[in-house]
This record gives sequence, C-alpha cells and structure tokens, in this order.
Amino acid sequence: MARLAKTEAEHFLHGTKPQTKPLAPSAVKAGRPKYPRHLSPVARSEFKRACALLEQRGHLTPADYGVLFIYSEIFARWLSAKQKLGDELEVTTTIVDSHGEPHEKKVLNPLLDVVTSCERQLLALQKTLGLTPDARDKVKRAAPGGEVVQFKPGSLGAYLQENKKS
Repeated sequence: MARLAKTEAEHFLHGTKPQTKPLAPSAVKAGRPKYPRHLSPVARSEFKRACALLEQRGHLTPADYGVLFIYSEIFARWLSAKQKLGDELEVTTTIVDSHGEPHEKKVLNPLLDVVTSCERQLLALQKTLGLTPDARDKVKRAAPGGEVVQFKPGSLGAYLQENKKS
C-alpha cells in the first residue's frame, strides 16, 4: 500500500521539498460558449446550469461547447426516459409459444436500459467537465479572458505566441 503524501507542514518540519508540482493555470482563455439554438427547453436549462457552475470556478471556456452540448442533450434524454419509466420496472408482454398459443410474461421495462445508459454517460461527462467531487480539483483553471499567458522563453508556447502576433 502506498504512503500518504506529506502535508506542507510535514515537509517544513522535516526540511524536505514536495515532489508534486502545483497545477499551472491553463493557457486557454476563459469565456462562455454560445448556446445551441436547437436544444430543447430542458437541455437548454441544463446547459446554462452547467455553464454557470463552471464559470463560478473559472473553468469555463468556449471550447467546452461540444462536451456541454452532448451533456445537456443526454441529460434531457435521461429525464424524459426516467419520467416515462416511472415506477414500472416490469412490464407485461404477450409472447407466443411454439404451438402458437399466447402467454403473458413479465419482463424488465426497456426504458430501464435507456435510463442506465444515460446515467453512465452523464457520469463520464461530468467527470470530464470536473463536475464531480473527485474530478473537481483535477481540472485546471482557465486563464482570465483579458490576460495573455506568458510562456517560458524558448518553449513551443512562446514560439507559437510570437508567430501568432506577426
């Protein structure tokens, strides 16, 4: 089993330096993606809610459009399927046996598969966006909109930044 990492105070007391590097801010500028016009009202409200959460934390960028769009569409699909599913986990269907006689049989509601599939996708997309407790601290903060990020001289980022201006 791995040892727990030392706190800053323990490093200070032992005269050691931490080996972990702090998260550098992202080079991507912060901003709000455009709202898709074709979203349903439920998906649109979820899109706006997710944008507001990410914007509060400083993680929202215009490049998040695709992930937020898919996330909000799947959320609307999940909510619709969940409402139609209701409390009916089993449904009664009529099947015909080999002699041609109909019989009624209880089977799991097919909407249950849709609901569980959407829940799995929603959780994966929430982790990608940093909307879960364990992924929250792993997402880098976006650079403020008006600031230009300074790269180390001689790095690829500095080269691209210099050539972009000219």
